[in-house]
Amino acid sequence: MSDKNKIFPIIMTVLIIIIIIYLFATIKQPDIKCSNSINDNLGINIKEEISSKLEGNKLQKIELKKEIILPENYLKNDKYLDSIKFSLEKSYDYLDKEKVKVTKKNDRVVATILIDKNETIILNNIEFLNTNDLQIKINTNTKSNDVITFSIGDNYTEGELMARMRNNGYSCK
Repeated sequence: MSDKNKIFPIIMTVLIIIIIIYLFATIKQPDIKCSNSINDNLGINIKEEISSKLEGNKLQKIELKKEIILPENYLKNDKYLDSIKFSLEKSYDYLDKEKVKVTKKNDRVVATILIDKNETIILNNIEFLNTNDLQIKINTNTKSNDVITFSIGDNYTEGELMARMRNNGYSCK
């Protein structure tokens, strides 16, 4: 085979390798965003916004923003907002302190949580009761049917994760 006949297969092989490398470099890992908003019978609004990253059908990162918005009748003094803030901080005590931020604003408490290690997060786990005074109930039971539990490393395809969230009242995109 002459040198001229060898050049074309070499050029084609190099081009195919470059195309394959480009495709792998530009593949975007699925980023699934879901949200849920519940307005309970006491007028308290609980919003959750979840952003999940999948890599190779495994959960790699979860960002959760949870807002609890109180109606006017519970804002006369700060004790309810302070109590909710304290309860949320204690319920996320098991996570890395730098990745959990709980703040109190005018009419709400906002928790922002990042999960990216071998950790578990529970969604849809807050309930309020009013028996002479407002009480918060946070379900920490990871085996409960009333909550959604995710751990880093859980196996999900993009469709399975979105279906699970939608079956539990979340809207996803």
